[in-house]
This record gives sequence, C-alpha cells and structure tokens, in this order.
Amino acid sequence: MNPALSDHIIKVEVKNIGLSKFDNDYSCQTLISPISRIYLITQGDGWVQIADEKIILAPGHLYLIPSFTSCSYFFNKNLEHYYIHFRAELMSGLNVYSLFNTIRQLKASKLDWSLCERLLELNPNLQLPSIDPKIYQTKEWLSKPNKNQTLSHIFESRAIVEQLLCKFIKPRVNANYYDLMRYNLNPVLLYIQNHLSEPILVHNLAKMIHLSPDHFSRIFKKIVGYSPGDFIIFKRLEKAKLLLLTTDKPIKNIIEESGFKSLAHFSRLFKSHTLLTPSQYRKMRGDRWFR
Repeated sequence: MNPALSDHIIKVEVKNIGLSKFDNDYSCQTLISPISRIYLITQGDGWVQIADEKIILAPGHLYLIPSFTSCSYFFNKNLEHYYIHFRAELMSGLNVYSLFNTIRQLKASKLDWSLCERLLELNPNLQLPSIDPKIYQTKEWLSKPNKNQTLSHIFESRAIVEQLLCKFIKPRVNANYYDLMRYNLNPVLLYIQNHLSEPILVHNLAKMIHLSPDHFSRIFKKIVGYSPGDFIIFKRLEKAKLLLLTTDKPIKNIIEESGFKSLAHFSRLFKSHTLLTPSQYRKMRGDRWFR
C-alpha cells in the first residue's frame, strides 16, 4: 500500500469489546449505528442483513458491519461471539468505506482469535452494559471515555482493530485515491469537514489548490465522485445523521450545526437521500430492537 496513505487514515477509536453468549433467540430490525462493528462468531449461528445483502453467520468467521449502514440480524439461541465496536475516520473527511472497497465476511485465522482475546484482555471494562441498542447507543455510552487505559493499551488496542479492519479491505485501493494525492485535495476536504456550519464557496475552495472554479469542479467530481456542491451537502447530511443518532439535540440546533439554511431545506434534502424524515431516522438508533 502506498506510504502516502497514512496522510488519509484512519483514526480508530475502540468503543466496545466483549464476548457475549445468547441464552435465547434474539433479533434486531433495521438498526443504523454511527459506529462500525466486527463480529467473530465462536459458536452457534444466525444471520445478518447489511443493506440488501443477507449473510449467514457461522462459527470461525469474521464479519464487518460498516457505520451508518442499515442492518438487521437474528442470533439463534447459544450463539456466542466477540463483538468489537469502533469508530474509524479519515483525517481528510472522506468516509473510510468510500475510499476503500471492503468485503463483509472472511474465515478467521488463529491470529484473529488471539487478537480478539488480547483486545478483551486490554479492555475488560469496555463490555456493553446491555445487548439492547436503546441503551448502548445512547449518547452517554457512545461518548463514555475509557478511563482505565494506559497509553500503551490505547496504542495496542488501536493497532489490533486496525489489523482486523485491514483484513476486510480489498487489495486494490479505489483508483481515484492516486488522483487525490496528485491534486492534493486534502486541504480542501479538511476545510469542508471543519467548516460545515459556515457558508462554503466553490471559488474559495478552488483558490486553495490554485485552480479555476471550473477546472476545480471537474477535477473534484472525477476524484471524489460528487460535484463540490453535492459533496458539501453529503457531508452536512452525514453530520446531521451523526447528531441525530448520538445526541438528543433539537432538530433546529442540528440544522444550524450542519449548515443548512432552513428546516424546509434540510427536511427536503434529508428525505430525498434517506427516504425518511429526520425524526424517523432518529428512531432507528435502536428503538426497533425486539426479542
């Protein structure tokens, strides 16, 4: 992998790690989470549906559920699994899963088992307080710091999650990555990420990398896959989704922090991208969990 990739990657924060066994059948419908999840099934079976793909869960396999991806799942009685919940962000502001193509499942190696065991050993206090997302996806638990970790434990934990996550990344990086480096769009992406609540003008972005607005817009769309204006909307919606899932802030405040002009403007764009109203989306952070 190109050494310059380190300019983009990946800030990993471990949120939860545990080993859980289900005494009864358990199900979840249409859950959306701001955190990514890796499961190692140790015994038992079930299934998970990630977006439109239904995957059978089997012992000795690892599974990746990306953040902000709709999923449903069913765990049969006696299923046991290591669960790892984490945040993975790119410093550039791009979504991890837009820069890299990933797979959803793979056979676990002996090393993978050892890594999961070691991660739990390092973080015994990060097990979930409940298997109910209505509890563990509350803002209190999502923002809870891991106070008992030493610096060496933090670094080792991040390295373990990065190593496991890398197994799901396909060898070929999206081709646009190399154009991203060539045209040095990093400052532009970081500026957008850090100024979403403010007006962002395309000609100011173009000046940052010494291009005309028209040339900049063409290059930006070729590399990122969106026009600058559409990408700004995408990032504002992404921020709004995060705030809806992780806070109880009034929608009015979320609109302001995300940089939208009005409630009507925000609601129209949000529903056109998610097919849900903001209030409906907020309810999907775990309110539809059932036994």
